[in-house]
Amino acid sequence: MKKKTFEISVGGKDYKVDVDKFDGKRASVKIDGKPYEVEVKKDVGAVSKPAPVSPPVPAKTTPAAPEAPQAPTVSAPSGGEVTAPMPGLILEIMVAVGDQVSAGMPVMKMEAMKMENEIPSPANGTVKAIAVKVGDTVATDEVLVVIEET
Repeated sequence: MKKKTFEISVGGKDYKVDVDKFDGKRASVKIDGKPYEVEVKKDVGAVSKPAPVSPPVPAKTTPAAPEAPQAPTVSAPSGGEVTAPMPGLILEIMVAVGDQVSAGMPVMKMEAMKMENEIPSPANGTVKAIAVKVGDTVATDEVLVVIEET
């Protein structure tokens, strides 16, 4: 994953968040230039809500961190379907029907809440259908891509 930068607002205070590394469970981030290791926990039963982010654990001795922001996540897979984690605008489709994908591989980019979000594949498999096109506005839990798991 290449470095991503987000400008977020938590409780009326603005923060700059640089995400340096993210493996799907842990992230190395800098919040206003201060480094933190963040663990992302997913609630598989909560299909329409973003997963909560645990409070940052300082990588070095640093002042107390601001309240952890909520990280957008992909909804739990259902029959190999990639669904929209929140309402948004489709910016880029990164796969084609017939492509082989692996779990965690980005299949789509969408804009939600003024941020670009890469939507990953929930499983290894073959892209069977793409249900949207660039420029479409989608609702939470709307099917974006269908993947036949292998």
